[in-house]
Amino acid sequence: MRISTIFGEWVRELKYFWFRETAIEGIPLVLARSGWSKQGGFELYLKDATRGTKLWDLVCEAGRHWNIGPGNPNLCERIESGLLSYGGDTDDRTNPFEVRLGPYVDLDAADDAIGIEALRRIHATAPRRHQLGVILEGRQPDALHFRWHAIWRDGRKVGDLTNCTWSYRLANSIGFALISTECKAGDSVEVESDGQRIPGRLTRLPFINA
Repeated sequence: MRISTIFGEWVRELKYFWFRETAIEGIPLVLARSGWSKQGGFELYLKDATRGTKLWDLVCEAGRHWNIGPGNPNLCERIESGLLSYGGDTDDRTNPFEVRLGPYVDLDAADDAIGIEALRRIHATAPRRHQLGVILEGRQPDALHFRWHAIWRDGRKVGDLTNCTWSYRLANSIGFALISTECKAGDSVEVESDGQRIPGRLTRLPFINA
């Protein structure tokens, strides 16, 4: 459905991951251009819990023409398109330069900006980890979804698989690697799971550009 049918044409001015406080029929909310896909979707954050049913009904009615219905976050598309999940694909040691967010860091920010000095120091040294994709061998889905799995190369641990899903378009299990910068796209690796090691190959992200 077109979110502009609810809020108006101004929503097209929102850039990806921008948001605006607004209201519909007196229901206060935050409208964000975000989501777990590359489809240009929007998320509605309700600011008054007592109005949830009314908001649901408004959205359902507006989408009736497009036959919309309840759904859920699309994990497969999120991973195929290389979309980072903060806290899922990162740990307490992760910095933006390791996970492809360096271009969004303003190192010229004011000196009193929280964390800017640390970011400048990190940027001045070469990162020890970076984020790549992993394509696992085999034509059956591997159940590696909900915890990190060690990645091995040449007999030593070089990083971790931070997510995994079966890609119907690629007909392989795929995931993200937070891995040593010694490793590069095209390298062969092994992902550890329940005492077994699954062969795989590193690749650049995203897996699919479309």
